[in-house]
Amino acid sequence: MVKERYIHPIRPIGKFPANAILDAFRYMQQGVHLGKIIVSIRDSKGQLDLEQKVRPRRTETRFDASSSFLLVGGLGGIGRSVSSWMVERGARHFIYLSPSAGTKKEHQDFAEELASLGCRVDFVQGSVASLKDVIKAVARSEGRLRGILQMSMALGNQTFPRMTVHEWNTAVDPKVQGTWNLHHASTSAKAQLDFFVLFSSISGICGQPGQTNYAGANTFMDAFAQYRLDLGLPACALQIGAVEEVGFLAEHDDIRQKLKAAGALPAAISESELLTALEVAMRSRSMKSKHTANNICLGLRTDIPLHDPQNRLLWKKDVRMAIFHNDESTGATSSNATNDNLRSFIAAAKADKTVLSQPDSAHFLAVEIGKKVFSLLLKSEEDLVTWCSLPELGMDSLVAIEVRQWWKAIFEFDISVLEMLGMGTLDALGEHASKGMLHAFHET
Repeated sequence: MVKERYIHPIRPIGKFPANAILDAFRYMQQGVHLGKIIVSIRDSKGQLDLEQKVRPRRTETRFDASSSFLLVGGLGGIGRSVSSWMVERGARHFIYLSPSAGTKKEHQDFAEELASLGCRVDFVQGSVASLKDVIKAVARSEGRLRGILQMSMALGNQTFPRMTVHEWNTAVDPKVQGTWNLHHASTSAKAQLDFFVLFSSISGICGQPGQTNYAGANTFMDAFAQYRLDLGLPACALQIGAVEEVGFLAEHDDIRQKLKAAGALPAAISESELLTALEVAMRSRSMKSKHTANNICLGLRTDIPLHDPQNRLLWKKDVRMAIFHNDESTGATSSNATNDNLRSFIAAAKADKTVLSQPDSAHFLAVEIGKKVFSLLLKSEEDLVTWCSLPELGMDSLVAIEVRQWWKAIFEFDISVLEMLGMGTLDALGEHASKGMLHAFHET
């Protein structure tokens, strides 16, 4: 029937190139099109119509089930996440070294969980700062040690003029002396390591108030990774920022809030981003060049442009970060979509909480949220009404995800997609934004 022209393709056809697929979805979301929307992968000559070259998917990292892996610390949120990730990729023997290894119920519960997946878990109670304890942990591998994760962390926060030797050593010894011990113990045992990953911190890059000891310890780790590379041994330092879902800050909300209030907390990284960076670090091998760094900085970014007065990060004036002042993509979501009126309103609300309780404040916020929604839907703001239901305005879960990212950067508190869609109208969202900012700016 097609051949004899009794039936025809559905028309009209809206055609988008593959590099504009986002525009195709936004056009479809308006619900006003007729016919079909086509994403064209190839041009009229049959060539791939892509701005970027197509790259083959990278091979997933796999671990030998007969090998052993030593995790120093590794029983906190990040360590458990890393262990589970490694189990999914074949790892079956873990050695945990820490002063409290195996003494807590959550440690035993986690060991049982790993055992149910066919894993062997060895707990070694001791300090990484003690060479004797490290040698004992390495011996548990029975000559099959193929990877080390140095995840030790201890804080002794104090302003430097008032810092005692004990507070200095509390933060420094596990990372400095502990790293040396791991290096000596593994080389003495002639371990054929595939990776030696040091969990450092961006504190070694930009520092934090009251953490001179911690910053210095992480700077040592960054340099030590280069030292091992110069010896022809595998090494990589992960300079990690705040992790959103797991880890120390996720488990200590009071400390996270203090850092955020002091302007010392950059945009948090996700658990998946951390694991991706860890995989890259594990894949890195010994480099012949003595002038090539092999470290990975993770999380040194911000949702708010550095030139924005609302940005209070400590490193915004660091000359090494000058490139971020010129990067228009940094915080583009918040800077492009936020007009001067909304900026002024938020600044006034931070200075005076009564601004948020005024009768027209919620409506003003509802309109601004609506403008953001309409900009994503490519709709004219002239059609904006705040009392219509969100589905009537064209807002679905895809749009809500983008609005949520903008919301978190602008209003400085989070909202889930389900919560957003459940509000029903822009007026309800404006009211929620007003109450949320009152809590975020003043009550916390």
